[in-house]
Amino acid sequence: MPHPLSVYCLLMKGLQIENLPETKEVEGAKRWEEDKGEFVQIAYDEDMRHLAYFELKKGFWRGRHYHEEKSETFYVVSGVIRAVFISHDRAEREEHVLYKGQKIRVKPRIWHVFYGLEDSTVVEYSPQKYDENDTCRGDFEA
Repeated sequence: MPHPLSVYCLLMKGLQIENLPETKEVEGAKRWEEDKGEFVQIAYDEDMRHLAYFELKKGFWRGRHYHEEKSETFYVVSGVIRAVFISHDRAEREEHVLYKGQKIRVKPRIWHVFYGLEDSTVVEYSPQKYDENDTCRGDFEA
């Protein structure tokens, strides 16, 4: 379970994991549960030109690509995913398990793929609009 305070993990250059604080008492991105249900402020004071929502069924994957220019942020709404990241030159590789309430920022030129360890839902957003020509697809051992 994520730490109750916002925690940033410094990872491979170009990656950042954040646990959203579970309180409404702070300014910024946060989440909290109340009788009427969960409220999540996924982004706060961020530029956004692309917003998407996707499901990831257990046993399936999404991704296996990188973007030349586009940076992306992924927020796990529900479920558990395994995320694999490989530097553009393939010199570095990192793997993380991401849970509900966590968000990860991915800078350009980092290969990424997500695997559903459970049925999961994810919100993706970016300050750049989606451009198919910016996407470099490939296969890598994950």
